[in-house]
Amino acid sequence: MSDLIWLHEDALRADHPVFERAGPGSSACFIWDEAYLKQMDYGFKRLVFIYETLIELPLIIFRGDRFDCLSRLAGEGSGRVLVPDTPNPALQQTINCLRRDFEVEVVADRPFVSLAREPDLKRFFRYWNEAHKIAMEPGGGCMRGSG
Repeated sequence: MSDLIWLHEDALRADHPVFERAGPGSSACFIWDEAYLKQMDYGFKRLVFIYETLIELPLIIFRGDRFDCLSRLAGEGSGRVLVPDTPNPALQQTINCLRRDFEVEVVADRPFVSLAREPDLKRFFRYWNEAHKIAMEPGGGCMRGSG
C-alpha cells in the first residue's frame, strides 16, 4: 500500500511537511479542477502562477473533478490520502467526502514564525509588527522552535 499526497493550491511547495509524512513509494498529485478554479474566481495571473509552480514540484497533474480523480487514485493505491491542512471550505468539503471511503490524514504546516505569545490577529499589521522582527532575522523565523 502506498500513500497518495493530494497537494492543493494552499500548499504549493516541495518542503511542505506532507511529503515527510508520506511512506515509501508514495505519489503526489494536483487535480486541475476547472469548475473549482472558476468557483474560486482565480484570475489568469493566479492560474499561471499555480501552473508554473506545479511544474516545478514532484507530482503529477490530473485534470477533472477533484473528488472523482482523488477517489479513483486513492482506490488504486489502497493507502492513506495525505493532504495539507487548509482553511478553504471547498477543499475541506472534499476532504470530508474522501473520509467516507478512505483513510485521510490532514497534515499541518509549519508556522511562518514562532512568536513568544499568541498574536493579535484582528488586523494583519498588528501580527506583522511582531512577526517581521523574527522573520527578517538570519535563518528566518520558521527556524525558531518549529521543529
